[in-house]
Amino acid sequence: ELRVHIEGHCPTDALTRAQFFFGKLNMHETRDGTGVLLYVSPGSQKTAIFAGPGIHKAAGDALWKAAVNEVAHGFKAHDGIGGIESAILMVGEAMRRCAIGDDTAGNELPNEVTIS
Repeated sequence: ELRVHIEGHCPTDALTRAQFFFGKLNMHETRDGTGVLLYVSPGSQKTAIFAGPGIHKAAGDALWKAAVNEVAHGFKAHDGIGGIESAILMVGEAMRRCAIGDDTAGNELPNEVTIS
């Protein structure tokens, strides 16, 4: 359950905004706490990931930092979309590794990019 939220300008630190949108977008409403929000603010050049308790610790801080770095590297190379795609692939692979078993809950959250 990975979603991307894009905000033109980040008025505070990125992790605080990621946590805010995680709640606002009801990302916590997954059965096993496996929601992950990739927050990107191109105008402020800030990125963060906020993950539910069912996936955060299992994946580990190194993964979240690496995914955020992928977005930053993409923007630095003038390929923001490529950086976001790379981060999504990294997080998706980690989710498959850490949330082992059949996905009996199905698709619990919309697969849309949100923008504010």
